[in-house]
Amino acid sequence: IKPEYECFEMGHLDSILHLIKRGEAPAGQLHFNFVLGVLGCATANINNLVWMVNAIPQGSTWCITGVGRHEFPMAAHAIAMGGHVRVGFEDNLYLERGVLAKSNGELVAKVVRLAKELGRPIANPAEAREILGLNPKN
Repeated sequence: IKPEYECFEMGHLDSILHLIKRGEAPAGQLHFNFVLGVLGCATANINNLVWMVNAIPQGSTWCITGVGRHEFPMAAHAIAMGGHVRVGFEDNLYLERGVLAKSNGELVAKVVRLAKELGRPIANPAEAREILGLNPKN
């Protein structure tokens, strides 16, 4: 089991880093999920994503969750920046404006196409566990 630090805005990230520095939150190889585009939280744009990525400790892994219409543009930014992507019905229901996805698989397939078009290889389950520093037996 490994924590994922979800950050909906910059203050969340500052708080997490403060707790880690004080030894009050697990350290080691850290994984952050930047959730952008939720009303009242950080706007989904490249400037906010770059700020958050630059603020995390060296060697950390991170992914983006672009909420709603921001899912695929933010996924493309994250892929281009070397990050990872979370997709699914919890965050977005549409493949494009007005077109409901039939399954989470359709959303995943669209991000896979984006990654391939940007020259990014897709990790298999064993590679994903290694990237995240998870026990290979889990």
